[in-house]
Amino acid sequence: MQKFKVDELEAIVWNYFFATLLGVLVWRESLTLLTFTEKPWFSLALLIGVFFIITFFLLSRSTVKAGLAITAVSSRMSVVIPVIAGFLVFQDKPSFVKIAGIILALFSFYLIFKPKGKMNFNLKKAALPFLLFLGIGTNDTLMKYIEHRYLVNDESLFLTVVFFVAFCIGILLVFQKIIFNKKRLSSKGLFVGLVLGALNFGTTYFFIRSMKHFDTSVLFPVINVSIVALTSFLGVLFFQEKLSKINWAGILMAILAILLISTAR
Repeated sequence: MQKFKVDELEAIVWNYFFATLLGVLVWRESLTLLTFTEKPWFSLALLIGVFFIITFFLLSRSTVKAGLAITAVSSRMSVVIPVIAGFLVFQDKPSFVKIAGIILALFSFYLIFKPKGKMNFNLKKAALPFLLFLGIGTNDTLMKYIEHRYLVNDESLFLTVVFFVAFCIGILLVFQKIIFNKKRLSSKGLFVGLVLGALNFGTTYFFIRSMKHFDTSVLFPVINVSIVALTSFLGVLFFQEKLSKINWAGILMAILAILLISTAR
C-alpha cells in the first residue's frame, strides 16, 4: 500500500468497519446484544477477532524484520496446522495422493516466494515468522472448529462479531496515532478500506460456507495455493512483476498440487 501512499493501519481498520457493516446487512433480521451473546460461539468469535488484528501486526512487523519472502512462506506454511487438525480432529481420510499434493503445495510456497539469490534466514529474526505461522494456523483451525460444531446458517452474524472486535482494537490504535503523532485520516484509506472490506467479508463468508462441503485437508491447501498462484499471475499481468524460472516452477507445482489434492479419494 506504500506504493499508493495509503496508510496500512488506516485501510485495515476501515476494512474491518465495512466488513462489520456488511455482516449486519446480510443478516437482515433485528439485532440486539442478546442476539450475539446467546450464541454458543460468541466467546470464540471474540478470540478470533483479537487474532485477526494480532496476525495483521505480526505480518507487518515480520515483513520489516525478517523480510517479505520469509514472511510470505511462513504465513502460507501455516496451512499445515488446520490440515493436521483435519486428520486428527475432523476425521478427514488421508490418502497417498492427498498427502503428496499437500507436500507439493508446501514446497511450491517456497519456490514461488524465493527471491533471486539466496533467501537469507536469520535465526534471531525467526520469532516473528514463527509466531505468524502459529497465529494464522490457529486462527484457521478455530474457524473450522466453530463451523463444524456451532454454526447453523448464522455465518454472517459470527463474522459480524469477529470483524467488529478487530475494528474496535484497530480504531484505538488509529486514535493513538491521531493524538500522539498528529496523524490525519485520509480519503484514500477510507476508499481502500471499503474495497478491502467487501472483499474480506465476501471471501471469508463463502470460505466458511465451503467448509461444510469439503474436507479441511482439501479446502485449506487448495485455497492457499490458489491464492498464491493467482496473485503471482496478476502481479505479472498488471504490475509488470518479473518471476524467475524457480518462481514459475513453483507456480506449476502449485497447479499440480491443486489437481492432486482436489481429485484425491
